[in-house]
Amino acid sequence: MRLVTVVGLISAGLVLAGCGSEAVSGDAETEGVAAGEPVFSPCDDIPDDVVRSLGVDPTTKERDIMGVKQPGWNICGWMGAGPSLSVFATNHSLDDVRANQKNTEFTPVDLEGRSGFSYREIADTDRRSCDVAVGTSGGAVLISVSYLGVDAVVEDPCVIATRATRGLVGYLPA
Repeated sequence: MRLVTVVGLISAGLVLAGCGSEAVSGDAETEGVAAGEPVFSPCDDIPDDVVRSLGVDPTTKERDIMGVKQPGWNICGWMGAGPSLSVFATNHSLDDVRANQKNTEFTPVDLEGRSGFSYREIADTDRRSCDVAVGTSGGAVLISVSYLGVDAVVEDPCVIATRATRGLVGYLPA
């Protein structure tokens, strides 16, 4: 099951691979967070009772990808009896998510006045996953639902991802 989680995290979360980065020169000061890293930490900033209310088990929490920090990302995932839930914080913008040619089917999502949309990855031909991207002042947070390692897709993952995002929006940075 751990391998399934890893595959889901890699495919769903690193959707912005290839977005590129620019070299920066000069001196910079950071306060508590490494330069270029998102401030929001899903594993630390989302309470266990909220995770439980979304239908996943907070005791299955996995940080990063197999415990390996991905530069520019804060990642947390949880398993449940049905689909898994992963939350990715990044400094990439909503425009970056839209511009990624691996993503398709962008649909606006009403999130209490916040900018957001659901989308799928083109490679997900079985339609077992869906992400919702929410804009933040420092980039975006991606909420991903995946039926990886589960036999039947009981409910459209975009419906579940949207519902999960609505349950999490109050905990996401503005």
